[in-house]
Amino acid sequence: MAKKSKKSEIEKPASGGLYSHEAELALISYLTKMPDGDEVLRKAGVTRPRLKVMMYDDEIYQCVEKRQDKLESAPWRIEPTDRPESKILMDHLREWWSEIVLGAQNARWYGYSVLETIYSKPEDPCLHIDGNTITPFIGFKWIGEKPMQWYEPKNDGRLILLANYNSTRQDQEVDQRFKHFLTRCKSTYENPLGEALLSRLYWVWFFKNSGFKFWAKFVEKFGLPMMVGKTVGKTEDMRDALLRAHASSVLALGTTDSVEIQAANNSGNSSQTFETFDKNLERRIQKVILGQTLTSGTDNSGSRSLGEVHLEVQNAKYKADIRMIMPTIQAIINALCDINGWERHRIIIGEEKSLEPEKADRDVKLKNAGANLTPQYFQREYGLQDGDIAETQQLPANTQFSALPRQVFSFKASANKLSAAQQEVEELTDGQGDLELLNQDQIKQLVAESDSPETLIFNLAKLIPEASRTEFTAKLDQALYAADVLGYAMAKDGQ
Repeated sequence: MAKKSKKSEIEKPASGGLYSHEAELALISYLTKMPDGDEVLRKAGVTRPRLKVMMYDDEIYQCVEKRQDKLESAPWRIEPTDRPESKILMDHLREWWSEIVLGAQNARWYGYSVLETIYSKPEDPCLHIDGNTITPFIGFKWIGEKPMQWYEPKNDGRLILLANYNSTRQDQEVDQRFKHFLTRCKSTYENPLGEALLSRLYWVWFFKNSGFKFWAKFVEKFGLPMMVGKTVGKTEDMRDALLRAHASSVLALGTTDSVEIQAANNSGNSSQTFETFDKNLERRIQKVILGQTLTSGTDNSGSRSLGEVHLEVQNAKYKADIRMIMPTIQAIINALCDINGWERHRIIIGEEKSLEPEKADRDVKLKNAGANLTPQYFQREYGLQDGDIAETQQLPANTQFSALPRQVFSFKASANKLSAAQQEVEELTDGQGDLELLNQDQIKQLVAESDSPETLIFNLAKLIPEASRTEFTAKLDQALYAADVLGYAMAKDGQ
């Protein structure tokens, strides 16, 4: 009886046609795949996702974070603002603002970025609470950036989810209206992946890291002092004694007993050379990311003009980032409005026209000089909208506030030494209507019963107890005037 081969029992059937077919498709897809249009990445042999390792460099991270912080803290609003859903959109976007803005801005560093959304279900909606009003709506359960290596933007605008990262195991086009939101930085037909700013810094980052490693080894080897011992005995004993003295670099000599410390002669020149090298690399990093090098110092040449140029360049980069992410955020708002059946709203990030201090000071001086600036001027120069400026009613040209120059009774004002403007204010404070003066009999009675101005005021208060302040003042002036006239007449008759 022939023995069965043990090898034949454990050997699997040769049925690898499916795997061979998948391998062929993968090879064809790899060979026909459009190469990355970034020249730096091709020469360096680095993929775009690998650029994220550069964010662990302290100088690059500091510069990137500076632009991120300015963009994340930018003021924003949604128009129109007078609709019930406007407040819902504002409050809901405020919860996810950092994830949306920073995720979209990453396209500046890597060329493109993809945001994905997960919506709440209609049976389990989000709730907006405003006082006692609770409004259900379909909102985000999560929104954030997905790994960029999962997707491939095409030069015709499509976004492809690669086969290795979906359940169908085939490349498939994804929805960019509700589900995925693509942001690209200066993409072209030849380079649909966009321009990655960090790729321009790859060699700077590479030499910076390599130079720092070399410098660390140099300092470790030549920067530390060396202990040299001389002895008449065994040099091995001296060496062991020096090593026990916690010295990493030792040397034992066999002459006389002495120990001295020696340092590397050229360490000073080497230190200066490395500092110059490192400083130049940091300047290049700051210039690429921030557009200038005025960050932590001015190299002993700082001035106000340098600060103004620094602020101007920084604002230019800030506005460029806003222009890049604006379409993405607008698409996200459109998706929220469409899925809830709301009217579409418009997002405005940053100040469209900032208040220029020089122009504002000039307008204040023009106003003080008598120039009447129209609402159309403010709308054109400061970006205001209809309704932002309340139009005041213009008085006729011949209207004069002459502090009532032709009023008859002004004895009390003269006695109290009130100016014309003060007297006018006194007359207008109570907003009186038509004043009714005292009749002739009332005046005669007051003058007859009063022997002094104080008594006249007391008697007048009893006569009109419910009169307003303005009315009382007017009638008091009338009574005082009558008393003065009568007194002048009686004095003249007595003569």
